[in-house]
Amino acid sequence: MSRIIFLSILLLTGFTLKAQIPFGKVDSIAKAISQFQLRSNNLVYNDGKNNYELNFPENNFAIVSGTGQAIKIINKKLKGTKFRYETEPIDLSKVAEVYQVKYPGRAGVLRMTFPEGVKTKCYTNETYTSTIREYYVEFFFDREDNTALNTLLTQLERLFSLLKLGKKIAADQYAQQENIASEKTDIQEVKSTGIVTVDELISKCIDAQGGAELLRSIKTMKGEGLMQAQGMTIPAKLSFLQNSGMRMDLEIQGRSNITVTSITGCWTLFPVRGQRRPVNADAIVAREGLEELDLTGDLFEYNTKGNKVELLGKEMLDGKDNYSLKITRKSGTIVLLLIDAHTFLASRRTIHKTIEGKFTKQIETYGDYKKTAEGFVYASSFYYSPSGMTLSYTTFGINEPVDPAIFLKP
Repeated sequence: MSRIIFLSILLLTGFTLKAQIPFGKVDSIAKAISQFQLRSNNLVYNDGKNNYELNFPENNFAIVSGTGQAIKIINKKLKGTKFRYETEPIDLSKVAEVYQVKYPGRAGVLRMTFPEGVKTKCYTNETYTSTIREYYVEFFFDREDNTALNTLLTQLERLFSLLKLGKKIAADQYAQQENIASEKTDIQEVKSTGIVTVDELISKCIDAQGGAELLRSIKTMKGEGLMQAQGMTIPAKLSFLQNSGMRMDLEIQGRSNITVTSITGCWTLFPVRGQRRPVNADAIVAREGLEELDLTGDLFEYNTKGNKVELLGKEMLDGKDNYSLKITRKSGTIVLLLIDAHTFLASRRTIHKTIEGKFTKQIETYGDYKKTAEGFVYASSFYYSPSGMTLSYTTFGINEPVDPAIFLKP
């Protein structure tokens, strides 16, 4: 359900504000970041395939004077071959989010993602070879230094603040005295909680939501609430019909803006974006949305749905223990789900996809669980990353009448 919302509200992006840039302070932080990178010289970076030795020129990160554009340079060496990667000026206002990538090795990696991509010039043994489009740039830190990750994140966050770019780094990216060994799946720890198998955990999750019988009875969902996006507060109405359709109406500038995902067609009508007639959704967005029309979720009767579920271990989120599940849908979509170890309700969902060679990650964080009169337990608040948007329900109900006609184009 929430994934459909995430896909829909992407249409609201693009409203940016221009502001004066305090270049002196920005330049100072950029220099500090550049110097910080030098501390990772000669560390080994593993990209999941190869081990590279890192090396940085003295001025490896810089802000172009008077702008929010940056240049990043990284040198890597593999088996005697030297590689140099130098970005063309990057528009930092296009940053989606910053998150840690936990590859093996001493060199820690932070990725700053750019959904629209950045151009990078590639040199091999000082000879130009090509210009490629990448969807992230990387920053490095020494993982054996317990303060290094937080230092780098703080520097980047100060930079975003001065450039008035908003929140780009989720709180859970900051380490609480990070211990590299904690990345290992500790099967003994999982077993000690009394959860031994995936099916036992899923059973507890289903019971926490209201039970299998209640989930199986759900045919519709309807809700009203408020969305916070790009500094705007937007009234929202949502209607869902099990395995059939979803419609969201957003009131912006006094007019209804509609997005529909249904088995009869996926379309939008957004006057705020200049649309005067319904417009068919992008094929990829439509396909992803159709995967989400099952209101009972990925875990309920997962075998029947063709999903594969793996218990990865435990993970901390906001100081609380969570079980980490990897769900591979029948379509091949990978979903990582965190389940609160005490309430057995979902805490966060991360969806990974590779589209046209581009690796993407979207994160939904759930909160403020409530219960309907029928006993169905639902999250009434959502935070979407990297967009930074939120949705809070003020009213919500299940099995209320939903007319299938609302999914048809007007």
